[in-house]
Amino acid sequence: MAAQPQRQSGPPQRSMPKGRAIDPVRVLRRYWKGIPVWGIVGAIVGAGAFFLFSRIYPLYTGDIMFEVRPGLGEATEIGTMETTNDKMIERVAATQTFLIKDRAILTEAVSNRNMRETTWIQQFVEPATQVLLVDLAVDELEEELATPIQRGTNLYGIRWSGHVPSDVPIILNAVADAYMRRTESLDDESFRSNADLFEEEGRRIKLALRDLNDELQGFIQAKGITTLDDSRFSAAMYELQKLTEQLTVTKAGLTATQQDYLRVAAKLDGTLEPTMEDRLLAERDPIILRQQQSLEALESQLRALRDRLEPTHPQVRDMEISVRATKDQIESKIDSIIERNLNAQLRELITTRDQLAVSLERTESDIENKDAELRELASNQSVFEHLESSRKQLELQRDENTRLISSLRLMQMRADASRVRQATPALEPRQKSFPKIEIMLPAGIFLGVAAYLGIVFLREMTDQKIRSASDVLIIPGAKVAGVLPDIHEDPAGLETPELALVHSSEGVFAESCRQAWTGIARSMQQSAHQSLLVLAAAPEAGTTTIIGNFACAAQTAGSRTVVLDCNFRRPHVAGMFEIDDGNFGIADVLADGKTLDEVIVHTDAGVDVIAAGSPANRLSQRLGSERMKSIFAQLRDKYDVILIDAPPSIVAGDAVLIANLVDSVSLVVHSDRDDRGLVARVLRELSDSRAEMLGVIVNAAVGTVGGYFRKNYLAMVSYAEQDEDE
Repeated sequence: MAAQPQRQSGPPQRSMPKGRAIDPVRVLRRYWKGIPVWGIVGAIVGAGAFFLFSRIYPLYTGDIMFEVRPGLGEATEIGTMETTNDKMIERVAATQTFLIKDRAILTEAVSNRNMRETTWIQQFVEPATQVLLVDLAVDELEEELATPIQRGTNLYGIRWSGHVPSDVPIILNAVADAYMRRTESLDDESFRSNADLFEEEGRRIKLALRDLNDELQGFIQAKGITTLDDSRFSAAMYELQKLTEQLTVTKAGLTATQQDYLRVAAKLDGTLEPTMEDRLLAERDPIILRQQQSLEALESQLRALRDRLEPTHPQVRDMEISVRATKDQIESKIDSIIERNLNAQLRELITTRDQLAVSLERTESDIENKDAELRELASNQSVFEHLESSRKQLELQRDENTRLISSLRLMQMRADASRVRQATPALEPRQKSFPKIEIMLPAGIFLGVAAYLGIVFLREMTDQKIRSASDVLIIPGAKVAGVLPDIHEDPAGLETPELALVHSSEGVFAESCRQAWTGIARSMQQSAHQSLLVLAAAPEAGTTTIIGNFACAAQTAGSRTVVLDCNFRRPHVAGMFEIDDGNFGIADVLADGKTLDEVIVHTDAGVDVIAAGSPANRLSQRLGSERMKSIFAQLRDKYDVILIDAPPSIVAGDAVLIANLVDSVSLVVHSDRDDRGLVARVLRELSDSRAEMLGVIVNAAVGTVGGYFRKNYLAMVSYAEQDEDE
């Protein structure tokens, strides 16, 4: 018995999509005939609305435009400066449009004497007292008044629409006059405020300048000087530089002397070995030179004795001892002389160090005195220069303030100094702004078509029927294993889809079955599956037909294939393969009445079939028994592919029993008949079984479903016809 691979039960988990995937091409193809009808209806409604609004609610629109001017940079400029900052223009325009709709300006405009001549203002006049309800009129005007800004220009404006053409220029001019008066008032107030500020600043500068002059005179008198030399070029600075150089040299000499002292002391302490120079100096001492001469004489005698006598001769031995003793005496004397010389050097260095220390102390004292003298000189110079700089700065501020006051007064007198001016007048409109036939007619057509399509797509979104593969993908955990077309979509004129791979192998339906089986077979091979349970969510889904075609496709591919009919309620597999449904079958094997080999029938299609069995033995409770499990084990040893037909899940629970015994499961749904909720429920029921869910097969899909299937079908037929011609 082949070992069963371990697999993860249940379908893969994935999140629920936010909405149903709708193919707009499919929807438009289905309902395209209603689009022109509703377009004509919309055009009629638009034309009717145009004539109706023209009589009962016409509108006339007018506007006044204002220009944002760059203003004057200087009061003496001949013309205004160029403006290139678009952001600044937009900010100024936005600020001014906000100011236009200020309640105080609108109140002034409504109170204008000319407003009494308009028809619009009459609706706010009490008939009995003839009193104008200003607040109500301002509220209405504030809502109806528009303040457009022309992008890419320096223009902004006021726009108003009314039912009487003659009212438009009167109301716009009243608002514009009130706005311009407010703008001029704000400009004058700004000029006055700035002038007062500059004059106050001028008085402050004059007082500060007078106090500074008095302070400067007092400083000169207190110090008894009339001018100060630059301390950088004074004689004291020159002497300080000389002393600094001398201090640097003295410090360097003292440092070098101290280092030499430490080095000589280390040699005397034994922490540092004497140098070769120290040894050479000791060797040149007269005492050492005399002893070297004695050593040379002894060595000469030793060589003479070695030439005449044996090395072990007593005279030779005595002479060698004398030579060694002389050498040791010389080395001892050299060490003594080195120590004597180092002590002499140490005393000399101590004397030099003391002299340099005294010189350093004296130089530092002189530098300190000179430095104090320079600090005093620099302090006086710094105070004098600071006072002089402050006086010059105040004089410049005084002159600049005087110039600004003069420029401000001159700019106030110039008319082109204002940042805003009226660019266009308000004219009485000659044409209606609402309604317009060129807008109402297309709008009616658009709304009619949009309403029709909105209803259509709303219906599609709320429809729960499965019509395409995209509808299956909405269901959590579902994946598509294949899509089979409706037989009426097959150009080959297929009468029945049963065993289409045998009777019409070149047809579109047969090719679709082959493609679907190829994908399922690949998944089964990757997981080492042999048995596949094919079941439907609801009756009449075409499960038996699909199993028969899958069996033929598997047999053609070279797999040993057997079809097992476990639909004890409505068996049909045997009849599809032209076998009597009353023959012995799987039910008889479960009842221990027959062996497995006795119920296997070999068909002309090359597929082995096991019928449902005798009606008396068709007990669905046995489908989940250990006997059934043993039968599947025997079939796995004999066949490569085992296909099982089961009753629909909605009418029987047999499929769940079988799903725990097989390797894989595939669910068949009928296009435009089964609901997504039903399919989702079946998938949840199967998720607890041990079988792996390979996917959902959409059967009887209409060619327009998904938009692209019909093109695929035509391509299949065209390719098959070309193959036959060749």
